[in-house]
Amino acid sequence: MSSETPRVLIVEDGDEYLKTLGRFVPGPGYTQVKSGAAALDALRAGDIDLVYLDMRFDRVPLGDLLGDHVEATRRHNGDPARGWRHLQNHQGLYILDHLVANDFAHVPVILAYDFSREARRLEFLRQRVPRLYWVGDAVTPEEVLGVMEKALSS
Repeated sequence: MSSETPRVLIVEDGDEYLKTLGRFVPGPGYTQVKSGAAALDALRAGDIDLVYLDMRFDRVPLGDLLGDHVEATRRHNGDPARGWRHLQNHQGLYILDHLVANDFAHVPVILAYDFSREARRLEFLRQRVPRLYWVGDAVTPEEVLGVMEKALSS
C-alpha cells in the first residue's frame, strides 16, 4: 500500500471483519458501519478509499435492510419470511446498488462473497461497478491485503 494510510469502510452487521482485519491486516485505518444507510452517510462525509462489504446481514433490525420487502415477498410465492431472508442473504448487493445509485460507483468495493463459481454474475455486477473485487471466506490475511492493494491501485 502507499505511504498514505488508506481509509477502509467496513460495512457488516457484526464485528467479525473489523476485528479480523484490524488484527491480521494492519496498515489501513478501519471504520465500521452496520447498514447501507450508514455506509452512504460515511461515504458522503468523505475520506473513504475502499469499502469492505459483507454479503449477509441477518443481525440487524429488518427495518434497516435495503430493498423492497413487498417485491421480495412476491418473488418468493407470497411468503413474507422468505422475502426477509432474501433481503438478509443478499443485502450486500442491495447496499452495493444503493451506493451506485448515489454516485459512489467510483469507490472500490471488496465484497465478502465467493464468486469463484459465479463468473457471469460477477461480470454482470462489474458492468455497474467496475471497481468491484471479492474475497471468499477461506482467505488469508496476505490475500486480503493483495486484493486491497489491487482495488486501491485500480
